[in-house]
Amino acid sequence: MKKRIKKAAWIAVTGYCAFMMLGMGMLRTAQQTRRTLYGGTPALAQLSRPADADNQPETLLLGGGEWALTLPQPETEAVLAAAEKLPPSAGKLLLRLFILADSAADQTAECISGA
Repeated sequence: MKKRIKKAAWIAVTGYCAFMMLGMGMLRTAQQTRRTLYGGTPALAQLSRPADADNQPETLLLGGGEWALTLPQPETEAVLAAAEKLPPSAGKLLLRLFILADSAADQTAECISGA
């Protein structure tokens, strides 16, 4: 019986080490690829919002501005109406919080700057 336990423990430790080495190797390869592609500069993702209009779509910049993806803004009223159809749960509250976070941040900024 002890031989089976030792064998199982050895297999578990070996599997864990192999998994960790694979994960670390993948991270190291990704870092080297980033250095090769971007010359050592960080390949950041940045979300930019146009300052002039509220309903303008946001732009997601990847690779330090090399790629730009336009993210469409959903109609807040339509999304809120869809959220109201969900059963009462924490997910529904989190969805409403996520939808209304921008307007709440704007209202808070107005209150702070006006005070």
